[in-house]
Amino acid sequence: MKFIVIAAAVSVCLADKLPSHFGYASQPSSAFSHRSRPASRPSFSAPRPAPQPTYSAPRSAPGPIVPILVDDRVHPDAAGAYSFNVETGDGISRQESGSPIPTKEGPVTAMSGSYSFTLPDGQQFELRFIADENGFQPQSAFLPVAPAFPHPIPAHALEQIERARQEDAARSRQGSSQGYSAPVPSRSSRPSNSYGFPQ
Repeated sequence: MKFIVIAAAVSVCLADKLPSHFGYASQPSSAFSHRSRPASRPSFSAPRPAPQPTYSAPRSAPGPIVPILVDDRVHPDAAGAYSFNVETGDGISRQESGSPIPTKEGPVTAMSGSYSFTLPDGQQFELRFIADENGFQPQSAFLPVAPAFPHPIPAHALEQIERARQEDAARSRQGSSQGYSAPVPSRSSRPSNSYGFPQ
Protein backbone atom coordinates (compact mmCIF):
# COMPACT_ATOMS: atom_id res chain seq x y z
CA MET A 1 0.00 0.00 0.00
CA LYS A 2 2.88 2.35 0.84
CA PHE A 3 4.37 1.67 -2.59
CA ILE A 4 1.14 2.71 -4.36
CA VAL A 5 0.91 5.94 -2.36
CA ILE A 6 4.56 6.81 -3.09
CA ALA A 7 4.14 5.96 -6.79
CA ALA A 8 1.03 8.20 -7.00
CA ALA A 9 2.88 11.12 -5.34
CA VAL A 10 5.85 10.74 -7.70
CA SER A 11 3.49 10.62 -10.70
CA VAL A 12 1.78 13.84 -9.67
CA CYS A 13 5.16 15.58 -9.22
CA LEU A 14 6.44 14.37 -12.58
CA ALA A 15 3.18 15.25 -14.40
CA ASP A 16 3.87 18.89 -13.58
CA LYS A 17 7.21 18.62 -15.39
CA LEU A 18 5.83 17.13 -18.65
CA PRO A 19 7.01 19.06 -21.68
CA SER A 20 4.42 20.79 -23.77
CA HIS A 21 5.07 18.60 -26.81
CA PHE A 22 3.19 15.80 -25.04
CA GLY A 23 0.05 17.94 -25.39
CA TYR A 24 0.03 19.38 -21.86
CA ALA A 25 0.64 23.01 -21.05
CA SER A 26 3.38 23.19 -18.47
CA GLN A 27 2.50 24.94 -15.23
CA PRO A 28 4.96 27.40 -13.79
CA SER A 29 4.58 26.21 -10.19
CA SER A 30 3.91 23.05 -8.28
CA ALA A 31 0.49 21.40 -8.29
CA PHE A 32 0.39 21.77 -4.51
CA SER A 33 0.37 25.61 -4.56
CA HIS A 34 -1.83 27.31 -1.96
CA ARG A 35 -3.07 29.93 -4.44
CA SER A 36 -6.17 29.20 -6.37
CA ARG A 37 -5.93 29.48 -10.08
CA PRO A 38 -8.14 28.45 -12.92
CA ALA A 39 -7.82 24.86 -13.97
CA SER A 40 -5.81 24.60 -17.12
CA ARG A 41 -7.01 22.28 -19.79
CA PRO A 42 -4.60 20.15 -21.72
CA SER A 43 -3.95 21.53 -25.15
CA PHE A 44 -4.20 18.90 -27.85
CA SER A 45 -3.43 19.59 -31.47
CA ALA A 46 -3.81 17.43 -34.52
CA PRO A 47 -0.54 15.82 -35.60
CA ARG A 48 1.14 17.51 -38.50
CA PRO A 49 1.57 15.39 -41.61
CA ALA A 50 5.12 14.26 -42.23
CA PRO A 51 6.83 16.17 -45.01
CA GLN A 52 6.83 14.23 -48.25
CA PRO A 53 10.26 13.61 -49.77
CA THR A 54 10.94 15.26 -53.07
CA TYR A 55 13.41 13.99 -55.60
CA SER A 56 15.14 16.13 -58.17
CA ALA A 57 18.41 16.34 -60.00
CA PRO A 58 21.19 18.23 -58.24
CA ARG A 59 21.07 21.93 -59.01
CA SER A 60 24.75 22.16 -59.78
CA ALA A 61 26.05 18.95 -61.33
CA PRO A 62 29.83 18.46 -60.97
CA GLY A 63 30.21 17.39 -64.58
CA PRO A 64 28.29 16.84 -67.76
CA ILE A 65 25.14 14.75 -67.61
CA VAL A 66 25.69 11.46 -69.44
CA PRO A 67 22.57 10.14 -71.15
CA ILE A 68 21.56 6.48 -71.00
CA LEU A 69 21.09 5.40 -74.61
CA VAL A 70 19.95 1.79 -74.07
CA ASP A 71 18.48 0.21 -70.95
CA ASP A 72 16.93 -3.16 -71.75
CA ARG A 73 16.30 -5.44 -68.78
CA VAL A 74 14.60 -8.80 -68.57
CA HIS A 75 14.11 -9.64 -64.91
CA PRO A 76 14.50 -13.28 -63.84
CA ASP A 77 11.62 -15.42 -64.99
CA ALA A 78 10.21 -18.45 -63.16
CA ALA A 79 13.16 -20.57 -64.32
CA GLY A 80 15.69 -17.91 -63.21
CA ALA A 81 16.81 -16.74 -66.67
CA TYR A 82 17.60 -13.02 -67.01
CA SER A 83 19.38 -10.56 -69.28
CA PHE A 84 20.24 -6.89 -69.50
CA ASN A 85 21.88 -4.46 -71.90
CA VAL A 86 22.93 -0.94 -70.90
CA GLU A 87 24.75 1.68 -72.99
CA THR A 88 25.59 5.26 -72.04
CA GLY A 89 26.43 8.31 -74.08
CA ASP A 90 30.08 8.29 -72.99
CA GLY A 91 30.80 4.88 -74.52
CA ILE A 92 30.19 2.56 -71.57
CA SER A 93 28.43 -0.65 -72.55
CA ARG A 94 27.45 -3.66 -70.41
CA GLN A 95 25.57 -6.79 -71.48
CA GLU A 96 24.87 -9.94 -69.53
CA SER A 97 22.55 -12.92 -69.66
CA GLY A 98 22.24 -15.95 -67.46
CA SER A 99 20.18 -18.98 -66.65
CA PRO A 100 20.38 -21.86 -64.17
CA ILE A 101 22.04 -25.10 -65.28
CA PRO A 102 22.13 -28.41 -63.39
CA THR A 103 25.44 -29.69 -62.00
CA LYS A 104 26.51 -32.50 -59.64
CA GLU A 105 26.53 -30.04 -56.72
CA GLY A 106 23.13 -28.61 -57.63
CA PRO A 107 21.94 -25.89 -59.99
CA VAL A 108 24.25 -22.94 -60.70
CA THR A 109 23.62 -19.83 -62.75
CA ALA A 110 25.65 -19.82 -65.95
CA MET A 111 26.33 -16.27 -67.13
CA SER A 112 27.91 -14.74 -70.17
CA GLY A 113 28.38 -11.15 -71.13
CA SER A 114 30.72 -8.31 -71.90
CA TYR A 115 31.53 -4.76 -70.98
CA SER A 116 33.45 -2.05 -72.72
CA PHE A 117 34.49 1.54 -72.12
CA THR A 118 36.99 4.11 -73.38
CA LEU A 119 40.29 4.30 -71.51
CA PRO A 120 41.81 7.72 -70.68
CA ASP A 121 44.32 7.30 -73.53
CA GLY A 122 41.46 6.82 -76.02
CA GLN A 123 41.70 3.03 -76.47
CA GLN A 124 38.50 1.01 -76.36
CA PHE A 125 38.66 -1.59 -73.54
CA GLU A 126 36.49 -4.66 -74.08
CA LEU A 127 36.15 -7.77 -71.95
CA ARG A 128 33.97 -10.81 -72.69
CA PHE A 129 33.32 -13.44 -70.04
CA ILE A 130 31.66 -16.72 -69.23
CA ALA A 131 30.92 -17.71 -65.63
CA ASP A 132 29.58 -21.17 -64.95
CA GLU A 133 30.44 -24.33 -62.98
CA ASN A 134 34.05 -23.93 -64.22
CA GLY A 135 34.41 -20.44 -62.71
CA PHE A 136 34.88 -16.97 -64.17
CA GLN A 137 36.59 -17.07 -67.59
CA PRO A 138 37.42 -13.60 -68.93
CA GLN A 139 38.80 -12.89 -72.39
CA SER A 140 40.35 -9.58 -73.40
CA ALA A 141 43.36 -8.30 -75.28
CA PHE A 142 44.08 -6.12 -72.21
CA LEU A 143 44.48 -9.04 -69.77
CA PRO A 144 48.04 -10.21 -69.03
CA VAL A 145 49.03 -13.50 -70.65
CA ALA A 146 51.17 -16.14 -68.95
CA PRO A 147 54.39 -17.02 -70.78
CA ALA A 148 54.24 -20.03 -73.08
CA PHE A 149 55.48 -23.26 -71.53
CA PRO A 150 58.13 -24.51 -71.60
CA HIS A 151 59.72 -21.19 -70.84
CA PRO A 152 63.44 -20.71 -70.26
CA ILE A 153 64.57 -22.01 -66.87
CA PRO A 154 66.68 -19.50 -64.89
CA ALA A 155 70.40 -20.27 -64.46
CA HIS A 156 70.22 -20.63 -60.65
CA ALA A 157 67.45 -23.23 -61.01
CA LEU A 158 69.54 -25.17 -63.55
CA GLU A 159 72.49 -25.15 -61.08
CA GLN A 160 70.30 -26.59 -58.31
CA ILE A 161 68.94 -29.29 -60.63
CA GLU A 162 72.51 -30.26 -61.67
CA ARG A 163 73.67 -30.36 -58.03
CA ALA A 164 70.74 -32.65 -57.09
CA ARG A 165 71.59 -34.93 -60.04
CA GLN A 166 75.23 -35.16 -58.91
CA GLU A 167 74.21 -35.97 -55.32
CA ASP A 168 71.87 -38.71 -56.55
CA ALA A 169 74.66 -40.16 -58.70
CA ALA A 170 77.10 -40.14 -55.75
CA ARG A 171 74.62 -41.94 -53.50
CA SER A 172 73.92 -44.59 -56.11
CA ARG A 173 77.69 -45.24 -56.52
CA GLN A 174 78.02 -45.72 -52.76
CA GLY A 175 75.25 -48.29 -52.88
CA SER A 176 73.30 -46.57 -50.14
CA SER A 177 69.72 -47.70 -50.08
CA GLN A 178 68.76 -45.56 -47.12
CA GLY A 179 67.37 -42.76 -49.28
CA TYR A 180 67.44 -39.14 -48.26
CA SER A 181 68.05 -38.22 -44.64
CA ALA A 182 68.67 -35.06 -42.69
CA PRO A 183 72.33 -34.02 -42.43
CA VAL A 184 74.06 -34.74 -39.14
CA PRO A 185 74.72 -31.40 -37.43
CA SER A 186 78.30 -30.54 -36.60
CA ARG A 187 79.32 -29.23 -33.21
CA SER A 188 79.41 -25.64 -34.44
CA SER A 189 75.91 -25.77 -35.92
CA ARG A 190 74.19 -27.05 -32.78
CA PRO A 191 72.04 -24.51 -30.93
CA SER A 192 73.58 -22.91 -27.87
CA ASN A 193 71.99 -21.85 -24.62
CA SER A 194 73.68 -18.45 -24.58
CA TYR A 195 73.08 -15.40 -26.66
CA GLY A 196 75.82 -13.81 -28.69
CA PHE A 197 77.44 -13.73 -32.08
CA PRO A 198 77.73 -17.02 -33.97
CA GLN A 199 81.17 -18.62 -33.75
